Amino acid sequence: MRWFVRLSRRLAVLMAVATLPTAVVASAALAQPGRSAGAPATLRILTFNIWLEGTAVPDGLDHVVETIRMANPNVILLSEAGAATKAIAEALSTPEKPYYAASSDDAGIVSAFPIIDEADLPYAKKAVLDVHGREVATYAAHLYYRNYATYLPRGYGGGVDEPSEFAKYDWNKLPDGPVLDVDKVLEVNADSGRPDVIGGIVADAAGERAKRRAVFLGGDFNEPSVYDWTAATGSMFDHQGLTIPWQTTALLRDAGYVDAYRTTYPNPVTHPGFTWPSDNPDKAVSDLTWAPEADERDRIDFVFHRSAPGVELLSAGIVGPRSSIVRSERVVEDTGDNFLPIPEHWPSDHKAVLATYRLAGPPPRR
Repeated sequence: MRWFVRLSRRLAVLMAVATLPTAVVASAALAQPGRSAGAPATLRILTFNIWLEGTAVPDGLDHVVETIRMANPNVILLSEAGAATKAIAEALSTPEKPYYAASSDDAGIVSAFPIIDEADLPYAKKAVLDVHGREVATYAAHLYYRNYATYLPRGYGGGVDEPSEFAKYDWNKLPDGPVLDVDKVLEVNADSGRPDVIGGIVADAAGERAKRRAVFLGGDFNEPSVYDWTAATGSMFDHQGLTIPWQTTALLRDAGYVDAYRTTYPNPVTHPGFTWPSDNPDKAVSDLTWAPEADERDRIDFVFHRSAPGVELLSAGIVGPRSSIVRSERVVEDTGDNFLPIPEHWPSDHKAVLATYRLAGPPPRR
């Protein structure tokens, strides 16, 4: 969930990379042999926080690769990936089916389609893909982890920065109990900069859309969804009766972006789709919770697409353990959520999200 600059982890990553199989990354001509330009394509997009570059559990990077193989995506949007992004692409690649990589020091994108352009954005990485002759813009985002305002109604400080009145409590319990003033919660959330970052991505993507490119965005937002903190869930999950219009996802909604999981499963009561905090049997519960006496479950990992001709959402699912952490207990989710198969050893403290799309041929020329 959290991204810290840990130089000491780099050695562990390099050692893990050295044990992965070496792959031959072939030319773009080998990416999808036999496919004509503009042929319809299926995009399987996975967003996945791999937890400290896959180093948080033993053989974690191997388990990350195993998870990806089981989910079978052809576009992977990574958080906490950094140097591991290229290693993952190499491990997935064969001479007949190469994978391509683009990364920042945190976010990364791995693609079975050639990457024809890339750029670093604040808290995000962009890669433009050649999907059978149709250009597709993808963004992997990992937003600021502090000012985690969703903890305030749960009676925890949320690592709020100065000069907020909550800063002195850091991640600890609040002495006066839950914060029930929605305006205060939203003020803290806005101060995180997360809505501004997504606003910047939306602005950048407008330029991509002007080039007739389809746009997809995913990642660990460190913020819940406007679709999830509703009147229907007010008495659940320690929401304290609050309806909170979380700004980052509200901004995406208003800009015409579609939340893949919530669109597929619109009821947040029967299909909450929690991605944090995930259970991980290989870790102590104390390593998985930041609000140990609360129900801190939220859906904070997302795949979005911008509505456009030729882009059709087909399905969505959760990739991760069915169990979560609630008040420092491992709890199996009794929900209707669509959980997809995973390996025996889970490598993350998040659950991943897989969204499948049909992408039609090139859009009509203007």
